[in-house]
Amino acid sequence: MKPASILIVLVLVVAVAGGVAAQETPLNVVATTTLVADVAAQIGGDLVVVSSLLPPDTDTHAYQFTPQDVARVSQADLLLVVGAGYETFLGRLLESAGEIPSVVVSEGVAILPVHAEDDETTAGEPLGVLGQGLVCEGEEDEAAHDGVEHHDHAHGVCDPHVWMDPANVMIWAENIAAAFAAVDPINADVYRANAVAYIAELEALDAELRALVETLPRERRMLVTNHVALNYFAHAYDFDIVATVLPGVSTGAELSPQALIELVELLRAQSVPVIFAEVTANLQLAQLAAQEAGVTLVADLYTEALSDAGGPAATYIDFMRHNTRTIVEALGE
Repeated sequence: MKPASILIVLVLVVAVAGGVAAQETPLNVVATTTLVADVAAQIGGDLVVVSSLLPPDTDTHAYQFTPQDVARVSQADLLLVVGAGYETFLGRLLESAGEIPSVVVSEGVAILPVHAEDDETTAGEPLGVLGQGLVCEGEEDEAAHDGVEHHDHAHGVCDPHVWMDPANVMIWAENIAAAFAAVDPINADVYRANAVAYIAELEALDAELRALVETLPRERRMLVTNHVALNYFAHAYDFDIVATVLPGVSTGAELSPQALIELVELLRAQSVPVIFAEVTANLQLAQLAAQEAGVTLVADLYTEALSDAGGPAATYIDFMRHNTRTIVEALGE
């Protein structure tokens, strides 16, 4: 081989090696919540470094971003968001962080209203499919963050808590795999295979939860929660949403004295045994309602975020198992 040919071959080898090394550099992914981050980690494996904007055991609705968060987002290869009006704080954050590729992981999910159109004691029927003609503006959370007292919450507003049904997280897995494959096509097959494996775990989880719920008589499947967070769970597993202490999807909502009186009367009339609240909740109103109505308060649910690594809801699968067991055991007593 001529010296010039040898030089060309060496240059090509170095170029190819450099290209492979670039492709094998882990993707830097930021997710808005610990729930999205956990699913993304399952799909990305060792090929992706995933961090969550919000830490574990956090009330998302009370989150205020920091300069450090802006820096993390600005340096990310990809930002994963829930969508459906959930991340109302992101507009201001993204203005500070500059342009960053983002993916709405809930695209393709059938979105439920905050309240049913005709009967607020049920989870309602979907408003439509996110990204397929349905756009959620997040008016309720905006009102909460603006410090506005809101009670009626016009029907038709999207409920973004889609992760409370594992079937929707299966859609998350597919969307995240597609997003990773688009950014890192050389490893596309790995991401898709990881998504298939994780979806199989979610299908097994769903079957497990359904079997657990079936141990609870239908007439005892009544849910009263601190705020609107379990619509998707109720819709998937045949529960009735009797009422919520706070009137909307945000824990920043307020309750008037008259509304509290009406809530207590409803709890008594429906013979509701339990009020459920999340571990991060301000329990003042829920405790007052439970005391006045003579019902039990169980403040052991995780709704907006995972627990820390040593807690009972450190992964999404553990999160759903813990919540379902807590609900079934409390209502079954």
